[in-house]
Amino acid sequence: MMIGDLLRAERERQNLSIKDIEKGTSIRSLYIEAIEKGEYKTLPGEVYTKGFIRNYANFLKMDADAAVKQFNEERHPDQAIAPEVEAEQTQPAPKEVPAAKKIPANSSAPRQQNDFMQRVESSHHRQTLIMGVVAVLVVLAGAYFLLGSSDEPQSGKTQSSVTQQSVHTTAKQQAAQQPTEKEEASEVKVAVKFTGRCWISVKADGKTLFEGTVEKGETKEWTADQRLDLTAGNAGAVTLSYNGEDQGVLGKEGEVVEKTYRLSGAEDAAADKPADKKKK
Repeated sequence: MMIGDLLRAERERQNLSIKDIEKGTSIRSLYIEAIEKGEYKTLPGEVYTKGFIRNYANFLKMDADAAVKQFNEERHPDQAIAPEVEAEQTQPAPKEVPAAKKIPANSSAPRQQNDFMQRVESSHHRQTLIMGVVAVLVVLAGAYFLLGSSDEPQSGKTQSSVTQQSVHTTAKQQAAQQPTEKEEASEVKVAVKFTGRCWISVKADGKTLFEGTVEKGETKEWTADQRLDLTAGNAGAVTLSYNGEDQGVLGKEGEVVEKTYRLSGAEDAAADKPADKKKK
């Protein structure tokens, strides 16, 4: 009698249907029918077939090793027993259910797990999971590039606007914090650079500070508390600054210019007076 016939006979003896075997072993009904009929080409492979037969025999409380051995003899009658045993040891055998946890034939307890079927199902689950992860990554990458491209111009404009606003604010703060020279000035200060020979007279608050001829290349500096009067016989040779502000050239070559400098500002005292010989 073939191994499939033995299994079917024992199943019928225990009044179990193929569906009962499927629930108890997690082996598909299609494979159970193929084993009982000896149609092994329908099964996924010889290694899986041996695992199914072992689990089927265990569930029926038969000798699983003897069932697998008989299957090997039916499939490979010309091979010796020793090589067959060695081949069995090299193949990963499915985990047997301990005797204490076997499900009685007439009970409706939860189905037993089958290692071989779990491997097949786990492989399918892994493939499905990988495909799902790849799809999610593609969607996220597309969303990132779309949102990034639309946000960059706005971000650039915002940053530029903030920078300009910061510059204007800083300029206003500096302007507010920096008082003018006139507000800070506590005295009248005149600095003169001579680019040619010139006679000059300087009075501070009515007192004469200097009167004489200055040579080209010299520099002079005078201060007064309230008022400083300056007369230059050759205004074109005088470059002047008043309280730190550049006034440029005082006048024209050979021109006599009189200037009065106060805390409040500068004013002309007299202009276009001919220079006398003494002043030259």
